Amino acid sequence: MSIGQKRLPVVPSTARAVAKSDGVISDYPLSSVLVVFGVGLGIGVALGAMLGGPAVPPPSLAKRTELAAEKVGRQILDAIAAVLPESLSKHMAA
Repeated sequence: MSIGQKRLPVVPSTARAVAKSDGVISDYPLSSVLVVFGVGLGIGVALGAMLGGPAVPPPSLAKRTELAAEKVGRQILDAIAAVLPESLSKHMAA
């Protein structure tokens, strides 16, 4: 090798990749932002779905009606038991 020839330093592949990506980002800033936003949104939705667990379906109309009837029945029995003498109210308690 002669003195006139200069040897270029070996640039690691990651440094070249970063320099190349900087060029692409500066050439297409809006597209780059949208791609990064989309990737972040996709990862967020995937993590939310994994951590959220399975969705429990709401109870059917029949089940809600049954629960409401039981609650009203219990409230009526409690109200009656509150005004009856203790000797009669102990027979009503279930």
